[in-house]
Amino acid sequence: MARTLSPSVFLEQLGPLALVERPSAEALLTDTASRKAGEMGPTSVVHAELVMARMLLLALETEDLQVATLPPLRSVDDLRVGRQPDCDLVIDDESVSKRHAVLRWDETAHRCTLQDQGSTNGTFVNTVSKIEGEVELHDGDIVSFGDVAFWFLLTKTLHSRLSRATTSIAPPPR
Repeated sequence: MARTLSPSVFLEQLGPLALVERPSAEALLTDTASRKAGEMGPTSVVHAELVMARMLLLALETEDLQVATLPPLRSVDDLRVGRQPDCDLVIDDESVSKRHAVLRWDETAHRCTLQDQGSTNGTFVNTVSKIEGEVELHDGDIVSFGDVAFWFLLTKTLHSRLSRATTSIAPPPR
C-alpha cells in the first residue's frame, strides 16, 4: 500500500499515528471466533522478560509486522485500549486489562500522550518500568500493554519506512 499511495493520501487513510506489532505465534494460531460471546477470563500476570523480549524484537526485526487498525482521529481524540470489545484498540491477550489505557491525540500540538487506566499489569514505554500519570509518546517508542508490545510511529514515518523497504525489492520479471 505504501508504494502505491502518496504520503498525503497514506496519512489521510491511516490517520496521524500507527501502532505496529509483531503478533506472537500463539496469537496467530488462536481462533478468537470460537470463544463464546462476552466470555472474558481474568487478567493474567505480566512477564517482564517477555515484555523486554518483544520490545527488542520490534526494535531489531522488521519482518512480519502488522499495523493495528485504529479508528479515524479528529483534532483531539481519545483511543481506548483493552480487551473489552467496545475499546478502540482491542487486544485479545490475558495480560491486558479490560480497560487498560488511553491514547490521546492532539492535532494542534501534533502529539500523542498515553495514560494507564489502573490496569493490573501496567503500561510500559521503552522500558520494563510501569508508566505513572500521562506520558508523551515520541515517534519510534515501543509501547507495551501487559505482555503485548507495539511500535508507536507517526504515519509519515511509517510511510517512509515502508516505501524504503518496498523500493529495495526488485520488481518481478515480466
